[in-house]
Amino acid sequence: MGPGEAATPFPNLWQGGGIALVYLALSTWMGALVGAAAPALHFPLWMALVPGLVLGFPLALLFGLWLGRLDLWDILAFRRVRPGVWLPLILAHLGFFLLIAALVHGLGRGLDHLLPESLRGPLLKEADPLAAAPRSVLVLLVLGAVPAEEILFRGLILRGLLQRHRPALAVWLSALLFMAAHGNPIQFPVALMVGATAGWYYQATGSLWPGLLAHGLQNLLAALYLQPEALQSGSFAVYALPPLPWLLAAPVLAAGGLLWLRWVFRRPLPAPTGVLELG
Repeated sequence: MGPGEAATPFPNLWQGGGIALVYLALSTWMGALVGAAAPALHFPLWMALVPGLVLGFPLALLFGLWLGRLDLWDILAFRRVRPGVWLPLILAHLGFFLLIAALVHGLGRGLDHLLPESLRGPLLKEADPLAAAPRSVLVLLVLGAVPAEEILFRGLILRGLLQRHRPALAVWLSALLFMAAHGNPIQFPVALMVGATAGWYYQATGSLWPGLLAHGLQNLLAALYLQPEALQSGSFAVYALPPLPWLLAAPVLAAGGLLWLRWVFRRPLPAPTGVLELG
């Protein structure tokens, strides 16, 4: 079954929050355990980033499927999408990334100046695995997280919320849960943006494909633009401020891409013919 086809809508907001909490807790606790054991076991420190993807996602997904008495195929909404979606989506998210990079740069500078040392130390310590990850490993990890998070937060959680709430409310509730599940204030702006836009794409198309592309593009750009040396030097400004011409172009790209997408979504879509169809 696809979005809106379940006899009993699942999950509600509290159940969705519980699934997101399980995902966050498993990812955090398992990562902390691996990070603590890494020196003794001679693991590279970046291995602490792996448990969230390898264990946190499948366990949270199994918990959600069990709680809702669902089959995996109920939430794998990989439906056909009109090809006209892809170009405006890419343009919009290039603009979004530039805006988010500037925002994260400003937040990082603010945290550098305002956070007391008693809080700075633990937060920077938690970021040690991220700072230690080679760029290639970081790219693979963030891209690997995309299908997992889209299936969990859009295919499962948003699917249920759309059956209980108005579309706009359901999308924003799921985006807030997605943001909270990241647990790191530096990631909150980009997580909220990805959650809201991927949720809108899912609501508008009934498919996970657009959210996968948008989420994957954002994660890839973030991994490539990240400055781990900032964390190593004790700064939260992990993104450099984009050049001024890029910043001036960013709102045009973001707004223009979204308006173009809105026009595309209003056009009649062809009926889906298979669950794993890109079209």
